[in-house]
Amino acid sequence: MIPIRNRKKTLQVTVDEMRSFAFAYVEKYAPSKQQLKTYLLKKYMKLSASDSRKKDVNKLIDIVLSDLEKNKFINDQFYSESKAKSMVQRGHSLNKIRNY
Repeated sequence: MIPIRNRKKTLQVTVDEMRSFAFAYVEKYAPSKQQLKTYLLKKYMKLSASDSRKKDVNKLIDIVLSDLEKNKFINDQFYSESKAKSMVQRGHSLNKIRNY
């Protein structure tokens, strides 16, 4: 029995844990807000016990996302511009870029 795993997590520990997951993901992929939210939800639901509710986890994720957005770590405008530029460089048509 490992005592660290059996200990209940407080709200602050959970938010800090999510924030560290988010920083690692943002550093590697530069995602949009929705992509980061999906990643955190999947990551936390896989790691946490089944007793946590999805609604509570969504509230925690929203707190982390608003903090990251306030500190300008994620920006959907920058994400869409960078995706469009990369698609132009790869030679995609303007219609395909607009539809994407």
